[in-house]
Amino acid sequence: MLRRLLVPIVALLALAMPFAALAQSAPETVAADLNAYWAARFAEAGFAYSPPGLRMVTDSTVSACGPIDPSIGPAAYCPADSTIYYAPIWDEIYQTGGNPYAWFVVLAHEWGHHVQHLLATDDHGTQGSELQADCLAGAFVRDAEDRGLAEPGTLTRGMGLAIKSGDLPFINDPEAIHGSGADRGVTFMQGYMQGLSACGLPF
Repeated sequence: MLRRLLVPIVALLALAMPFAALAQSAPETVAADLNAYWAARFAEAGFAYSPPGLRMVTDSTVSACGPIDPSIGPAAYCPADSTIYYAPIWDEIYQTGGNPYAWFVVLAHEWGHHVQHLLATDDHGTQGSELQADCLAGAFVRDAEDRGLAEPGTLTRGMGLAIKSGDLPFINDPEAIHGSGADRGVTFMQGYMQGLSACGLPF
């Protein structure tokens, strides 16, 4: 159950979008844009919003949800302390070089879990919540494109990775909760094409 609470999101790492170089770290840069996006959506809907915590993890640490090992995955959301934990070691693994490309997508998905938590609609650690977070990420990617933050080919690369990163259908793994590649691709595209209204939340 603990792994389900902290299941890492390696799922959409190639949904890459460029940002102008800022003095902030890549995760901080991405978090600032995500925070502004969701603050605006909550305000439009008349809901109270508060940002999640953002904590860098370089060694095994303990969160309110239990232990977190940075070697397992780049990021995880803990609803018990409303914090997204991220591991900068994945900059080297995915050769992002401090650029926010991979972090943009990783944190967008995790921010989706925070949105679920704020609206008290989350069943964190289930396939339904994971696919809904993919949908929310798709809606955000479309908004980023509309604002000129996403380069040509972002959607194609993102869809390719989403399909490749689904749970393997021939492995009977009770921890496999992200859904198949097809499932992930469909829900991501629902958010991308139809916006937040397609994701089952009151926006």
